[in-house]
Amino acid sequence: MRLICAVAVLSAAMVSPSPYGAAEREERIQAAGEAAEPFRIIGNIYYVGGQYGSYLITTPEGHILHDTGSADMHELIVSNVERLGFDVRDIRIMISSHAHWDHVEGHAAMKRVTGAQVVALGGDAVALQSGRDNSAIGARNFEPVTVDRVIEDGDTVALGGTMLRALWTGGHTQGATMWMTTAEEGGDTYSVAFRGGEIPNQGAPLVDNPRHPTVVADTQRTLRRLRELEPPDLFLHNHARYPSRELDPALPVDPRCATCLDAEGWSRLVAGAEAGFEEMLRGAEGQRDR
Repeated sequence: MRLICAVAVLSAAMVSPSPYGAAEREERIQAAGEAAEPFRIIGNIYYVGGQYGSYLITTPEGHILHDTGSADMHELIVSNVERLGFDVRDIRIMISSHAHWDHVEGHAAMKRVTGAQVVALGGDAVALQSGRDNSAIGARNFEPVTVDRVIEDGDTVALGGTMLRALWTGGHTQGATMWMTTAEEGGDTYSVAFRGGEIPNQGAPLVDNPRHPTVVADTQRTLRRLRELEPPDLFLHNHARYPSRELDPALPVDPRCATCLDAEGWSRLVAGAEAGFEEMLRGAEGQRDR
């Protein structure tokens, strides 16, 4: 397996965006409804989402959809799957990065169309089943959806020769999950990771948080695990990169991929998340000392 290293400069805003203010939320919802050209990223992985980065992983036995985005994105994702030449009804499994409305609000509608099995980890399974955001930030709720399979850290999802392994990254939400797989391109095999989440959103209470009482310990565990991982060749973010940078040309992905990071970009993301969380902790300690 080949590791590709290139520089990708990341902003702290990318590490932990806060899309829950009314004005910013409205702007994101409007952007989500805009047409977005679907394309193949690498191997059997396709970009089908709008503002919030949804991915289709295709197999001969049906397909896996990663994130459904906001409810406003539903028709766009269905249309994009069809434009790529696939039948949306062949989506067999739905997985998610984390249970915030801008990534899972479309789950219920997509399940009605496809009948796909919904898979989620721990606290995110609870959030999806109830339709209530139980993350530290306490964001907007969404339409509940039946979770067909509740997984644990390290469990796998397999379909048509493709397997994804779940890594619990429960800092951003209680059951945030980084899904890891491999992709074949040009005779080479590349490790691919789909972002789950790293640290809580800015403004989330870290002390005595009734929604996520273990948010500090869970985030520290998440950051430790991410730091110890071998960087993936390709990291697929669930928001467009900010600021956008060119990838190493040796990494064979479609140049339109605004959510793609290479190994060096991944390392910088993790370092930025650690620094950001340290700052959040200092702020929380300052508030407690007052």
